[in-house]
Amino acid sequence: MYLAIRRATDEDTDKVLKVTKESFSLYQDELHVNYEVKALKETIESTLKDIRENAVFVVERFNVLVGSIRIKKLSDDLWYIYRFGVSPNITNTGLGSALLDAAVEFAHENGAKAIALHTNSKYYRLARYYYGKQFYVHSTTFDRGYVRALFVLELEQGNEVDLSPAFSQ
Repeated sequence: MYLAIRRATDEDTDKVLKVTKESFSLYQDELHVNYEVKALKETIESTLKDIRENAVFVVERFNVLVGSIRIKKLSDDLWYIYRFGVSPNITNTGLGSALLDAAVEFAHENGAKAIALHTNSKYYRLARYYYGKQFYVHSTTFDRGYVRALFVLELEQGNEVDLSPAFSQ
């Protein structure tokens, strides 16, 4: 099969960890950051825990896992995206957008009215990407040593969603 997006299984753990580290290494390199990027400290155990307890989606191209995204329910109305990345070899091919769409669709089908995520606000390319996907910056914080933006995607207009569960993520 040329392209497949599916839920991750236990057997994908090492590949999900590998693509996470590849993509977040690129993130760290492009930003020239001097703070700890938590995704680079990820372990097999924490990755497996996410696969078992939250929703982890992967994208395969020619039967090779080249991207993953994790999403978890924070409240009845709010879901949170984290550890979203694709292999540096396939950036700007639409595979990341397909993964994001799958995660958003899954959350919406499971009652989400809004989806949140954090990213470094100085990563212009990534911030621009999320704006293009209809996310907006709700707020920023400096609690991790950099300007961290909370991006929000409202799935249903006119509904006030309590975003406070995302602040501590």
